[in-house]
Amino acid sequence: TFFMSNLENILGKSNLLDLSKKLFNVVTKTVYFHEEHEINLDSKILEAETINFVLADGLGSENLKLAKSDYLKDSNSFSVNSTFPSSTNVALSTINYVSRPMETSILGYYLFDREEHGLINALNWNKENKSLLKHPDIKGRQTIWTLLRTKGITSNNLQPRELVDSALSEYIYKDSHQIAYRDTEELNEIVKDSSVLDNRFNFIYYPNIDISAHVFGVGSDEWHEEVGIFEMFIKNLNNNQSKKMYTLITADHGLTNISNENRIHLDYEEDVVVYGDQRSVYINGDETKVKEIFKNVPGRFLNSVERRHLIGEPTNSLNRRLYPDHCFLVDDGYIVFPKHLKADLVGYHGGITLEEMRVPVIEITNF
Repeated sequence: TFFMSNLENILGKSNLLDLSKKLFNVVTKTVYFHEEHEINLDSKILEAETINFVLADGLGSENLKLAKSDYLKDSNSFSVNSTFPSSTNVALSTINYVSRPMETSILGYYLFDREEHGLINALNWNKENKSLLKHPDIKGRQTIWTLLRTKGITSNNLQPRELVDSALSEYIYKDSHQIAYRDTEELNEIVKDSSVLDNRFNFIYYPNIDISAHVFGVGSDEWHEEVGIFEMFIKNLNNNQSKKMYTLITADHGLTNISNENRIHLDYEEDVVVYGDQRSVYINGDETKVKEIFKNVPGRFLNSVERRHLIGEPTNSLNRRLYPDHCFLVDDGYIVFPKHLKADLVGYHGGITLEEMRVPVIEITNF
């Protein structure tokens, strides 16, 4: 079936966590992170003085194949999987903590805290619920930035200005030296200043391709324009340095376009909670009621073994508070709307199709 073939494409295959382990072992010149899957990066990375890690939000491998220009496509060495779910906050937490989502406690776009905060938008936290990020079960965990700092490795973290002081940024970029940029124009100016990138490691988060895919759809004129602008930025980045520089570009997920007739608005009572992502849906509540709510939704519930493989097992009290009773995967081409979500977009992610899950590993060097 469609579901099983997609599941086989994920389980036991290399993903963003494996890529992060490999990259940060090279950056720190250690074997600090245990590598479970082999990731074969270009050997030039070992000679590079500066290593850049660019995260192009939403630029999945299958999406990239549609791009008009060949510059990025020709440099795409191979692909890995995103996290489960294929969602921005889950992927970014995994990369920055070099840990599975269960260890970062960022399990989806929306979380539900059974004990205290209820429904939480885990991308845009509010004043009250962001205190969850100070919970003792996760407070002591170190980010990659903590490790770089303790090893005396210089680094910069370039972020869009509106994200710099967000709760999620404070959590996942703890101990990093953040540089804010207003737009791509300012970002291009910043990377022209050689002192900014004159580090062992630089991380650049780039959001615009994802935004255009959500609003206008993958393959739209607006999307092609944004991919082109990003490609020019990467060319500039590569041409601006005299030091030996290696740049790795990947994404947190790809997107899939959903037609208007395949949008399903869910109706349910207060004793059922629907959260997570719109294509990998978490549900808390009585099984009979939950099955009734989803009976006409194309897709299927994960059994306990599949759920354990994809989400993991809760190992501490915080994760038991956040762990879903049920997980439903929506079929390709469909999307569900829980009561708290209204925004009608074109492109979506969060599911396990190749379009959403596969992300490129693009390698570019200036030497």
